[in-house]
Amino acid sequence: MTPTTRAALLALGASLLFTLETLAVKALVGVPIATLVLARAIGQLAWTVPDLIRSPALLVRTNELPMQVFRGLLSAVAWYLYYVSFSGMPLATATVLSFTTVLFVTAMAAPLLGEKVGWRRWTATLAGFAGVLIIMRPGMVPVGIPVLAAIAASVFGAGILITTKRLARTERTVTIMFYVGVVALAVSLPVALPGLAWPGWWNMALLLAAGFLGPSAMWVWISALRMADASFIAPLSYVRLLFAVGFGVALFGEVPEWWLLPGGALIIGSTLYITRREAMLHRARAASSAATSSAKSA
Repeated sequence: MTPTTRAALLALGASLLFTLETLAVKALVGVPIATLVLARAIGQLAWTVPDLIRSPALLVRTNELPMQVFRGLLSAVAWYLYYVSFSGMPLATATVLSFTTVLFVTAMAAPLLGEKVGWRRWTATLAGFAGVLIIMRPGMVPVGIPVLAAIAASVFGAGILITTKRLARTERTVTIMFYVGVVALAVSLPVALPGLAWPGWWNMALLLAAGFLGPSAMWVWISALRMADASFIAPLSYVRLLFAVGFGVALFGEVPEWWLLPGGALIIGSTLYITRREAMLHRARAASSAATSSAKSA
């Protein structure tokens, strides 16, 4: 099996795991959202246990503690909003809106990272936001809390990606995961503690699944990105929408509204273009840098 094929299979597997996580969230009944965030934090930390046992000093070593804490706070809030959106909206709609994270990353890249964003990516970003408006239809239908939570989750998700990009320059991936888990646990435990009660065996199984599937999906997704270019892997993430539609219809009787088709097409099309455009620019910068280095050494 070639690395590209293996990467594609891993990306598809990650998309399925992300969808199963949202299924578990939607199936939970009577469990506070803060408890879900707590379960997610515990699941996040579970992935770091082998490193904690093998080399604890290396795991906790960081040169960016304030940024690590900030990254953890962003994750805790994003998870909360993410769970609110999926527990209160059809799976397909919530899934499409979760794709808007890329749009917010593009909008934030210039002021926060100092990156130059050309007119093509700005146009694609505006087209994506037009897709959001088509799905939301403000003024035509009430815009509920789950929809607003989905958009807010994407904003915080963009913050997560931007801070991770900065941290990844010097920090190990497992160290970032560890601090995210610790901070999210510290934030969610006091909030969840007053409402903690035995949820029943079925809900407990769903809680464990929701808590562990999220970080597992992310780990598989990162593994796929290490094997193939992001411009090849990114389109495979949209298979999540097919999974969401299928599971939504089969398990919850959720037939997507037709507004989802044009709105979703704009969002997915714009994010695909942005991803491919950024990959092309990255390759061009890398080639230019290599040529400059070669010229200097000649």
